Amino acid sequence: MMSRTRATLLLAGVATMAVSFAGQASAQSWLTGPAGPGYVAGDFHNHTTCIDGSVSVQYLADKALNTWGLDWFVHANHGGSGTRDCRFMDPEFDGSHSGNGKYWTETLGKKYQNITINTLKGDAHTATENGATNAPTMWRWQSIAEIDYPILMARSQKWGKLAIEGLEQNVPGHEHVDTEVVGNQFPAAGGGDAQAMSEYEYQFDRNDTDTSGGGGQWTTLTSKTSAGNTGTTGHAKAVTGVQWMQTNYPTSAWFIPTHVERQGVFKSTGNNGFNAEHFRDFNNAGPTVAFGFDGPGHQANSTRGSYGSGAVGGGTFGGRGYYTATVGGLWDSLLGEGRNFFYYGSSDFHTRGIFGPTDRSSTADFYPGEYEKNYVYNSGSAPLTAQGVVDAMRTGNSFNVLGGLITEKFSYTACTSKTNVCATMGQTLVVPAGESVFVRLTFNTPVTNHSPYNFPNPVLAQVGINQPLNAPKVDHVDFITGDVTGLIAPGSASYTSNTNSTTAIAKTVTAAGWNATGNGAHISWKLGTVTKPMYVRVRGTNVPPATPNVTDAAGNPLSDTLMANVLCVDAGCPSHLPVNGASQKTVGYDVAAWSNMWFYANPIFIRPEGSSKLPVEVAADTLASIVASAP
Repeated sequence: MMSRTRATLLLAGVATMAVSFAGQASAQSWLTGPAGPGYVAGDFHNHTTCIDGSVSVQYLADKALNTWGLDWFVHANHGGSGTRDCRFMDPEFDGSHSGNGKYWTETLGKKYQNITINTLKGDAHTATENGATNAPTMWRWQSIAEIDYPILMARSQKWGKLAIEGLEQNVPGHEHVDTEVVGNQFPAAGGGDAQAMSEYEYQFDRNDTDTSGGGGQWTTLTSKTSAGNTGTTGHAKAVTGVQWMQTNYPTSAWFIPTHVERQGVFKSTGNNGFNAEHFRDFNNAGPTVAFGFDGPGHQANSTRGSYGSGAVGGGTFGGRGYYTATVGGLWDSLLGEGRNFFYYGSSDFHTRGIFGPTDRSSTADFYPGEYEKNYVYNSGSAPLTAQGVVDAMRTGNSFNVLGGLITEKFSYTACTSKTNVCATMGQTLVVPAGESVFVRLTFNTPVTNHSPYNFPNPVLAQVGINQPLNAPKVDHVDFITGDVTGLIAPGSASYTSNTNSTTAIAKTVTAAGWNATGNGAHISWKLGTVTKPMYVRVRGTNVPPATPNVTDAAGNPLSDTLMANVLCVDAGCPSHLPVNGASQKTVGYDVAAWSNMWFYANPIFIRPEGSSKLPVEVAADTLASIVASAP
């Protein structure tokens, strides 16, 4: 980690709640994940009762790491403040009025889960929420350091996996951003803290209006004001936050905008969505921290992804947002510049909707790891570390999977025909003159996924396929290519461009075109001679092309709103499904999610030998220089 000034760290350390555990090894070996090399699954966007979730921090971490088997887990509540104590479950969202929820005023001075909170620090603040009127709140900078972090360290110790503290920032000028600053969370010996994550929340979350300097820990930045947090002025503040990360934690932080289409396009006077130029601004300001965006969670919601008609595109498309699902759309416009700007996905868990925390059905969200997984590559033979998670995310060597459609047994490379030099996701293959390129993909389909339903997929029943929801199969994969033409300069007419006209589905492969071994599949495709810089990315789905209400003739996902036209007629169709005007059950909620699944892999960049380095390569060089100059 590139640290801030030693004086600042020493000052911060005075007021930091250090966390240690009896009997821990000096190297904290229990604070690691599985050994590599290989892909490891995680989730970095989810919520608990500290803000607007329904379950406690411990419960959610245990669900993620134990029940659903994730290898790493980043807890990321919103910033601001909250009235409820997140050591307690509160699926009723009413504090202590029913169930086991608690307000902070009811737990001060009492020990729960080996933690005692004696005071609510910072400026006094109240809120009317979750059944309380003008109830005192705890600022998130305090709960990050004194509640979330020690609980996560205890769960890391229990499960022998990584539980990391993060933040879903209420970002000025836009809606939300997933952020992480590892800082001193995982030191080589005991006594770690989440001070860096706490400070970032205090300084840059637009809902954190505390002015106390975190109870006197930090000097409040001039950018931290309650004014100017919307629209264009707010966006400038967001860029300032990226610059803070890039300056102080360039190797151990990330800034990843999330559910970026949900609030529609950017508005100059609101806190709405993101346009292409905003992603460019972030990536320019922090090339080693602002390296991608996150798709929608809330996959079991009545409007999938919690994307209503006001979202860009009017909803989700195969569970993904319009920017990702559209071939030649916004994501492709950024890749067409050669940017290190990658795609990720997480659960955004809050609640099970009409169901309780232990129920298997859901009309809102899935737990981390239950439905969606973000796989990153642990390149070494040593166990995965928190720094390793950040490093792996940054490389772009990752892929995102809905519904357990494929497993961690995955390989995606582009290789030269003669010298057999290969590159994988996030890397650049430099091709000598006279050589062709072969693209190779290997994936594995599990025998079963986590779906609680074993009745035939109603989406596939439309086209005569009898396939249980808990035993999906990949129908086809698409290889998508586009030209790379170089960075667009700020202020130029093209800086707001959100399309790439060169992008197209270059090849679609079905089961008839791959080599199958058991549950595995291998595809080798000759891309041919490369005469100019380009990229190739891949996606796959369980749904054939031209499936009514789900895919078009080319296999592209249609709007998920159309799935309301698909009937669910099997005796196993659950009672909570929506019904149409004829009182017939239709595909919705969690059944819609288990019916229509996709995986998306990040791109491989390719250029001819002798051509200029691409921006993604320059970003890697920048990182290498930072690491080399570290004390």
